[in-house]
Amino acid sequence: MKKIIIGVVAVLLFMGCGEDKRLFKQAQLATSKQEYTKAIQLYSRILKKDPKNYAALINRGVLWERVPVKEPKERVKNRNFAEQDYLAAIALNPNVAETYNNLGALCIDLNRNMDAITYLSRAISLSPRYFTALMNRAIANYNLGRSMAALEDFNKAEKIRKNDPLLLLNRGLAYFDMGQYELAVDDYTHLIAIDSDNARAYLERARALIRMGYPSNAYADLEEAVTIKPTYALAYYYMGDLMFRKGEKDYALGLLLKAKELASQYAPTYELMGDMLAVEDPVSATANYMVAKKLDPAHSSRYDAKIRLMRTDKGRERVLANRFFPR
Repeated sequence: MKKIIIGVVAVLLFMGCGEDKRLFKQAQLATSKQEYTKAIQLYSRILKKDPKNYAALINRGVLWERVPVKEPKERVKNRNFAEQDYLAAIALNPNVAETYNNLGALCIDLNRNMDAITYLSRAISLSPRYFTALMNRAIANYNLGRSMAALEDFNKAEKIRKNDPLLLLNRGLAYFDMGQYELAVDDYTHLIAIDSDNARAYLERARALIRMGYPSNAYADLEEAVTIKPTYALAYYYMGDLMFRKGEKDYALGLLLKAKELASQYAPTYELMGDMLAVEDPVSATANYMVAKKLDPAHSSRYDAKIRLMRTDKGRERVLANRFFPR
């Protein structure tokens, strides 16, 4: 499930001396211009004089998450700064739901989902109809494999805000992974009715339709997805899979080449192409498995097993059958 988090900036009235008010307004202006580093510097000046300035802490915390970075290490450092600011704000005022939501959303981004649930539950206890906190807690629960808890939160959120696109998409993903494909299709269809240019909704509905045994309908949705978003590599990936199963081998391989061109670091495309080529061109199949192994070392044993199977006719046929004609 792709992670989708809506961050909320706490909008707070600022009280302080004239100089601090001036700096605060300058920081807000810099933020509106997306000059995040400048805004952080201005809030830091306020906090140097007044470390207990709650509004400055919250806003600086949000900006630490937004400031552009060039290196992953820098992003980690900035997220740590954001967490420190949120925790300092909570210590000053433990009864503001937005702060707990921001901190919970940050924890999801850091893959600390249990911590996220703790903070988001506090936000919801302070504000039971807090839509964003319910959505974020649903995502955290889902990441932990707690599908039923996630659905419970999604359904609570829907009572607060109907027809929300993010809710429909995320709940549909939860239904999909639970094997409730018809309910997933219902949510994606509803989402498409609201936002007909949502390429992701068409792709996800196609995935569900494939599982339900409707490849033609799925292919039509995938075509719609690439019409809306011609660079949608994942859509070409699924189109290639469907075309190969239909017997259109050359066309299928062309679609996968397009997927590779658009997303050259996506290991499953290389594995799928390897499986397609296993019988007719085991040398090329092996080359694809080797690339997949390099891109996805966590599953290297699976690729090594397929490479070994390329040595015999029986092994090659086994790879093809396991992928496309499972019993």
